This record gives sequence, C-alpha cells and structure tokens, in this order.
Amino acid sequence: MEKFYEVIDPILMGLFRLVPDPIIGFFVGTFLLALTSVVIGQTTLSIAFLFNRKYVENLNNDLIKWNNLSIDAIKAGDKEAYKAANEKANDAFGRLFFLSVAYSAASLWPAPFALGWMQRWFSNIALPLPVSIPFVGSSVHYPFVFILAFILASLVFSLAKPHLPYFGHIHKMLTAPEKERERLRSFTELFDSSRSAS
Repeated sequence: MEKFYEVIDPILMGLFRLVPDPIIGFFVGTFLLALTSVVIGQTTLSIAFLFNRKYVENLNNDLIKWNNLSIDAIKAGDKEAYKAANEKANDAFGRLFFLSVAYSAASLWPAPFALGWMQRWFSNIALPLPVSIPFVGSSVHYPFVFILAFILASLVFSLAKPHLPYFGHIHKMLTAPEKERERLRSFTELFDSSRSAS
C-alpha cells in the first residue's frame, strides 16, 4: 500500500496546494479528495449496474408482479394464493435488498483508501473548534473533516449526476424502466377500496 500511496502522493498533494493558505488549502483539498472518491465509487457502481442491469430489472419486475398478485389474492379472499405470492415477493425483495447493500459497498470503497492516504500526512494535526461539541470535543482530526466533506461531495454529485455526460446516461437508464414498469401497488389500496365500498 505504501508504494501505491507514494505513486499518488504528488497528484493528491496537488489538491491541497491549490490555495496558498494552508488551512483553507486543507479544507479545499479534503473536499476535492472526497469528491474524487465519490466519482470513482460512482463509476464503479455504474459499471456493476451495467453488468447486472438485466438481473436487477428482472428482480424489480418479479417483486412488482408477486406483490400485486398477493394484493389481488387478499382481495379475492384466497389465503393460499396470498401466501405463495407473498413468499415470492419477499424473496425478490430480499435479493434486491442485498444487491443494494453490495452496490453501496461498491460506491464507498475509495473512501478508506483516501483516509489511509490522509493518515500519512495529517494524523498529527488537530483542528480546534470554536466550541466544544458533545462526543466530539474541542478539536477534530482529518477523519471527521473527510467524512463531512464526503457527505457534501455525495450531495453535490447527486445533484450534478443527471447533467453529466456519462452519469446522465446511466441516470436515464435507471429511471426509464420505472416509467415503463407496472406500478407497485400497496396494501393501503385494500383499505381505500373497502372505504369506497362502504
């Protein structure tokens, strides 16, 4: 890992030297490092999505199909059909859930490497806070600043993503099937229909 950090040192240190003032440079550099981590993570996520796109679409379609069939079965009073359809819907939901966890990990993996690099340069630096914050104290170190910068960079990137050339295309691919797909119905429709019937 040390060899890798030595290779990227000149590039990453350049982010922290864009501003002459060292304090401002630290915050600007940390934000740019966090933004770079977000972009690399989102690129990894988009590649994983492209490889698994058909599988994810099939899971979504299965979830909607079996969920809606379970609602129809309850309306018809068929308990056995409801159980069978609900079991299939839960299976599809579980697969989608664990896939989304894996996708989240795919988008976050650059952050630990960025923090590892920062440790080499900023581990002994404490930034004093104007007031003492419970559970934080009167000063913060680089991980605290990086995590806040990462959250901010993620928000900025999510707003910009639909307008960026490559990521805008991925965004359209993700949102297009939702418009074409059958609507996922909710169990609240059962209560609405019983109210309108009475």
